[in-house]
Formats: sequence, C-alpha cells, structure tokens
Amino acid sequence: MFKRIIILFLGLIPLFISCKHEEGKGGLATIKGKVYGKDYNSNGNLVDEGYLGSARVYISKHGDSNYFDDYDTSYDGSYQFDFLYEGTYDIWVFGDCDSCTWDQVYQLKTVEVSDKRGVVTVEDLVITL
Repeated sequence: MFKRIIILFLGLIPLFISCKHEEGKGGLATIKGKVYGKDYNSNGNLVDEGYLGSARVYISKHGDSNYFDDYDTSYDGSYQFDFLYEGTYDIWVFGDCDSCTWDQVYQLKTVEVSDKRGVVTVEDLVITL
C-alpha cells in the first residue's frame, strides 16, 4: 500500500512541474494603462497635450521584439490586455510626429505580473505627436 502511494506521488510530480506557463495569452491576469500625447509645432513649442484615443499599444514577452497582441486605445487613452499568465512583459507605443526634427522613438515599459489573477496598472506611456 505504501509503495503504491509513493509511485502515485512520483507520477504526479511531472504534472505539477509542467504547469508553469510562459508569458502570453491564456491566464487570468490583466495589464492596463493609458497613453498620453504631447503635440509640438514645427518650432518645438508645446501646442496641445492630453490622453490619446486610437493609439496602438503593443505587448510582448520581455526582450522579444515580436508582439503577440495589440490594442487601439479608447477615447480616454486607456488600454487593457486581459487573460495573461504570470511573467515579465514589454508594453510599448510609437510616437507620430511629422514635423519634429528629432527621430521618432517609442515609449516602452517593462511590467512584471506576479499574481496569476492580478491586475497591473502601468504608468502612463507618454508620446510625442
């Protein structure tokens, strides 16, 4: 009897070890935040600023340049990625400034999801228009 319990226990160990998931879709966690834009004129003066609707936000595993999901922000600049596993993610958005003299860059934040049902709020992503 004791021998059967040990064999059953040893047989279940791989099941528990294999339950660790990589970052990505399929879990219960959420990452959310907002995109804030600053609009400069051709002289470099700030003309307008505020939260941006219709800005495309991307998410990937940390260090991976290939995104696995994207989201167009709502009218108030908010975005939300649902159904994520625990892990480290990169969230980014590109600026869109036609008259700027500097190179266009992206705003990137690295986010750690440590609770499988957690909701992580990202600091505002600020871009130049």
